[in-house]
Amino acid sequence: MAQASSSNTPIVHVPFSALALVNSLLTRGYFPDRAIPPVNSLGIEPAIPKMISYATNLMQKMLSKGKNKVKARSRCVSHSVSKRKHLRRTLSIPNPLHQCMLAIETANGWPDLRSFCEKSSLALSLPELGKGRAIAPREDLNRQPFYRAQRSIGSRYLLKTDIARFYPSIYTHSIPWALHGKDAARRDTEYKLFGNRLDLWVRETQDKQTGGIPIGPDTSFVIGEVVASAIDLELKKRIPRLRGTRSIDDYFLYFDTLSEAESAIAELHATTRELELELNDPKTEIIALPDNLEPAWKSDLRSLRIRPEARPQSTDLMTLFDRAFLHARNFPSDSVLTYAAKQVLSTKIEAENWKFCEALLLRAAIGEPTLLPVLADIYEANADSHSDNSQLAGTLHSICWYHAPLQQGHEVAWALWLAKKMAIEIPEIIADKVTAIDDDVVALVALDLREDGLFRGTRFDVWERHMTAQGLYDDHWLLAYEALEQGWLASIGGTDYIAQDEFFSILKSNDVKFYGTELSPTDNEFKYWDDEESAEIPESDDDDE
Repeated sequence: MAQASSSNTPIVHVPFSALALVNSLLTRGYFPDRAIPPVNSLGIEPAIPKMISYATNLMQKMLSKGKNKVKARSRCVSHSVSKRKHLRRTLSIPNPLHQCMLAIETANGWPDLRSFCEKSSLALSLPELGKGRAIAPREDLNRQPFYRAQRSIGSRYLLKTDIARFYPSIYTHSIPWALHGKDAARRDTEYKLFGNRLDLWVRETQDKQTGGIPIGPDTSFVIGEVVASAIDLELKKRIPRLRGTRSIDDYFLYFDTLSEAESAIAELHATTRELELELNDPKTEIIALPDNLEPAWKSDLRSLRIRPEARPQSTDLMTLFDRAFLHARNFPSDSVLTYAAKQVLSTKIEAENWKFCEALLLRAAIGEPTLLPVLADIYEANADSHSDNSQLAGTLHSICWYHAPLQQGHEVAWALWLAKKMAIEIPEIIADKVTAIDDDVVALVALDLREDGLFRGTRFDVWERHMTAQGLYDDHWLLAYEALEQGWLASIGGTDYIAQDEFFSILKSNDVKFYGTELSPTDNEFKYWDDEESAEIPESDDDDE
């Protein structure tokens, strides 16, 4: 980025070569890919030119010294998703103003970021321009066991580990440390260094906090790869004969002797601590080779086939789910039932077997609600055979009843979205539990259902309190903007605070919506933010045929 001749302040601009990536980061690479389909940022595209103009002017003022320096901050919308049984992970949707700033800096520096990550000899999750998402990992999940097999040849021991709470633990100052070194980063008090500017814009998305980075946007995937690649490079200096793979923060390192593997643990501890990170000690282990390249349950379920003929198909379905239920008890941290549901999705279910198949799927959904996105696709694929919503309605009501008091927004949002697709009513006794969830994604789909006359809630005060001008920059900006624009909730005081806001009025004038059933979601089965689970759920088994 060019520097001003009369001062040390960087000049903020977006070269033509970076415009396409800024656009992609704000449309296909912005909202988390696990949100329900109608919640996305694809509708923001018409406003992007004016957003960039507004954001670059503000960025220039923030980088300047003296009276022109301004304060700007916001907080991310949070959405709680299941990480694995009894554990949660919080996805984030940054404010569009500050995410635009971060997207601009990321796009401007993309060639250097990509080049830095390419230096790692371990990385399988090297960031590249994607097709579904704006930026995606280089290697498909299905290919990773092949790399591990190849890189383990001749070795006797595997060191398997990962970084504890990787994205929530990234110290934002470690971004410039990784790119430029600690000393250089600390000496740069005028944001000449690209890494320090990235650090700044990340902090602006989360109320200037330095602990953790938002989980969900593709900008965070890139930043995570930069930090992890810096660890890889330092580890290679300490262990010159290093062999293995790293996918996001999961390490599989191979050694000739037990003592070498034990020494590598110490080196990894030292290397991660330099960037204020810690190894996940409970998941660190040394394994004598050969080892399994995938969980036993996956190999077992993959071997099962669902035949197309009606009578044997019902037997095959029963066998598949009996095995899956057994494996789910033995592997409670893995998404076994979701994998089984994907087996069903890839099969044409005969009409006479649909009721039985539906019963098996609904039993699974109660035990593992993360399969609801797959379940939605299965109902769509078998619409000709489905005629009675009573069993599905009971299941969706049960999921809302159980998960709403626990503030588990992801499960409730998907249950409500499936209710919307299938025209299932949510009765008052359950709806009033849902309206107590302080989650914007849940609120939007519930309010949409209310518009359809399918949501019988009577108390909306938890959501109504966010309908203020300040709400546009706090951790419920999505609800504050979308509910007013859609006409679903009134503003406190009756004013159109969106039209009165310099930035959000740009979105309003371009008719931007972040909730729309006519928009197609962006998806990436890799789900960089969900490393433990993603390793267990491939998109398909095409590579295994």
